[in-house]
Amino acid sequence: MPKDTCIKMLEDAAVPSAHLLDYGDLFWHQDDGAPCHRAKIVNAWNEGNGFRCIQWPPRTPDLNPIETLWGDIKRAIRSCRSCHFGELEANAMAAWRDIPATRCQELVRKMSARIKDVISAKGGHTRR
Repeated sequence: MPKDTCIKMLEDAAVPSAHLLDYGDLFWHQDDGAPCHRAKIVNAWNEGNGFRCIQWPPRTPDLNPIETLWGDIKRAIRSCRSCHFGELEANAMAAWRDIPATRCQELVRKMSARIKDVISAKGGHTRR
């Protein structure tokens, strides 16, 4: 993903989501550590916009709430195996829009317990 696309996604999706979920100053951004997320221009945008980013170790799906949401979307569109790309895309977008804010809040609320589980597992996978 190009760096400017990363910034556009932050502006168009992450910032409005933080406001929609009403996290205010409690909001922290988590990315997957991809090179475009660590680019100087993206870091400068984050700093210039007061966007706090979590320093996240690689390969920690147990601590990444978006992985749970991707699973929700995959389950929602599983019945669309034979549809064409446009229909699959429309179904995926509809499934994404249908995720209630309470689902995201639930995942965030469970983070401290998930972190404790991963620490107990010495960085390994957990059942949560």
